[in-house]
Amino acid sequence: MAHARFILCLHNHQPAGNFDHVFESAYQAAYLPFLNVMDRFPELPWVLHNSGCLWEWLEAHHPEYVDRIGRQVAAGRLELLGGGFFEPVLPALSPEDRRGQVARMRRYLRVRFGVTPRGIWLTERVWEPDLPIDLVAEGVEYLPLDDTQLHQVGVPPEEVRASFHTESAGCVLRLFPALMALRYRIPYADPAAALAFLRDPFPGGGDGLAVYADDGEKFGVWPGTHRLLYEERWLERFLEGLRQAADRIRVTTFAAESAEPSAGLIYLPTGSYAEMGQWALPPAGQDAWERTRLRLREIGMEREAELFVRGGFWRNFFARYSESHWMHARALDASRHCAVRQARMNREDWERARDHLWRAQCNCAYWHGVFGGLYLPHLRDGVYREIVRGEALLARADHGTGPWVEARAVDLDLDGQLEWVLENESIALFLDPSRGGRLVEWDDRAAGMNLVNGMTRRPEHYHRELDEPSGDAAPEVETIHVRIRSREDGLRRLLTYDRYPRACLLDRIFGQLPDAARLRAEQAGEIAAFPALRYAAESLTGDAERGLHLRARAPLTLPGAPVLEIEKTIRLRAGERGFALAMRYRNLSPAPLRAWAGLENLIDLLAGHAHDRYVTIDGRRAAEPFLDGVQDHADVRRLALVDEWRGWRVEFECSRPTRVCRYPVETVSLSEAGAERNFQGTVLVFVAPLDLPPAGTCDIEWNARLVPLVTVPGGETTNTTRGQG
Repeated sequence: MAHARFILCLHNHQPAGNFDHVFESAYQAAYLPFLNVMDRFPELPWVLHNSGCLWEWLEAHHPEYVDRIGRQVAAGRLELLGGGFFEPVLPALSPEDRRGQVARMRRYLRVRFGVTPRGIWLTERVWEPDLPIDLVAEGVEYLPLDDTQLHQVGVPPEEVRASFHTESAGCVLRLFPALMALRYRIPYADPAAALAFLRDPFPGGGDGLAVYADDGEKFGVWPGTHRLLYEERWLERFLEGLRQAADRIRVTTFAAESAEPSAGLIYLPTGSYAEMGQWALPPAGQDAWERTRLRLREIGMEREAELFVRGGFWRNFFARYSESHWMHARALDASRHCAVRQARMNREDWERARDHLWRAQCNCAYWHGVFGGLYLPHLRDGVYREIVRGEALLARADHGTGPWVEARAVDLDLDGQLEWVLENESIALFLDPSRGGRLVEWDDRAAGMNLVNGMTRRPEHYHRELDEPSGDAAPEVETIHVRIRSREDGLRRLLTYDRYPRACLLDRIFGQLPDAARLRAEQAGEIAAFPALRYAAESLTGDAERGLHLRARAPLTLPGAPVLEIEKTIRLRAGERGFALAMRYRNLSPAPLRAWAGLENLIDLLAGHAHDRYVTIDGRRAAEPFLDGVQDHADVRRLALVDEWRGWRVEFECSRPTRVCRYPVETVSLSEAGAERNFQGTVLVFVAPLDLPPAGTCDIEWNARLVPLVTVPGGETTNTTRGQG
């Protein structure tokens, strides 16, 4: 009888919204070469989970790979795991969407490969105690979870030798503990050392089950791993070692092992793998987590540090990052709207809308750790694209294809305060009166894009650990959890943090004329708290028009504490691809008021320094044209951010000449290759002088729109309504 039983389980995934070349690179670096090597060891069974996002891409680009997987499945040597089709964190969804996503994957595997999966891959191994109710209802029998989740409820490592079972409301699920110790050995330890560990993986010795369950990208995508695994033949040597050690290590699958008795009943709290517990904490909490574990190790309590020092709760990414929470709330709301329309929509259109909204639930853009995740604009753009496209289908079912306009108040972000949605057949505006009267989201349905897809600059735990690039040509291969490398010089200079969340239509008041450099550095001398104020809101209705009137007042930090009132009125008409904004500033003080009013907007066109994205001022390219430029412009009537790649421009037109300060928002976040900067959008602050007598007012009007581009003879780019772009 074999001394140990071993399950080799890989999880492959690329996010919805990721670049096609990233999919292809991962395929060539990891997915294909791994399969090539496994084909040479037909006697070794293994387990695979590909996310639905990846299955869709493979079907379209490499169907031959899918066919090869099918042959291994038919031969009985490969077990496929199900899961949420578009790789959502299941506990974050409604019960209906949990079940629906799992059923979608189950149906795909049954139709494509002729097998009904008994187990699932749990996205990011995020566990919550009520999951068995929905999973068992969809035929799920078992899943792998990290062994650290068992340790934290008192199961010591020497007892994690088999599967356990748990239940919720009488729904029973088998749990297979995956060893963290194996995750750090495969593929980083020498193959012989990894095999030696497998021969005796449990403290105190003895037989048992050792499960390896981790990301397939570790097998060729992570830094240095392709060379290690395939050029230096790590994987082949490891598998050959398993073949030679068949009398001591039996390679098996979850399906086969599920016939063995459970080690007993266990109940687990919310959790995930150990590293996720740290990432889910705020920066101060991450520091305390590290210090506590280090101190316990110093006094000889390393075992206790591993067993009982838990991290945070995955859902708190929604609490830490307003951008994540807003996307999450939008996806939930859109999914609810989709569900209630099922009975009155054409089935094909409804399923298309539902799939768009399910694809928006793909987890990667909602959090981040050692990968960029939430900080990657194109991943957030992918989420919004699916929401916008899904909602466009739902809106068409409600209103048809002709012009229409609506306004509604709803607590979208679940904070007890009402947001307002102004929408027509072309665009949707999401306004938050309770937080500065800001425009949180500006969707263009034809472009399938939220133009306000920015990210606030925040402190992160790893910012204090940034180093400078080493210049090493071939750094030692090590797990990406060991240390933080910087991918370029000067990242520390970017570590400026914002005082409020980024958005559009934010009111700012300054005591002196601001400039772009000081605004970027948060040193512009703001003298009022308008970005944090709650605005009174009044809905406006007209012929083929809907609007919202917002009003707030605040004292200024000037001698005499003068009081300024700001009113802004946003109007949206049926049939238009833009909106009108009217601003009024009123001096409520008995003395004259001199100050500068700023209207701040963030627009993210995803690329800060690309030749096909640039700024125009009154129809001419700016002197510093790139979207990541820092520049002040005087006497501007019309400013546009041009996106030739997508074929449109975002245009702001003012009723009178105004000053514009523009600068990029850039954050520093992690990727598997190290710390890097990410362009998060262009900030445009429109500045006007306020020179107001007592009770005096200042009025400014704006039009904001998205204008399609056309190509004219000679290759020049223009728009369909005015001037050269």
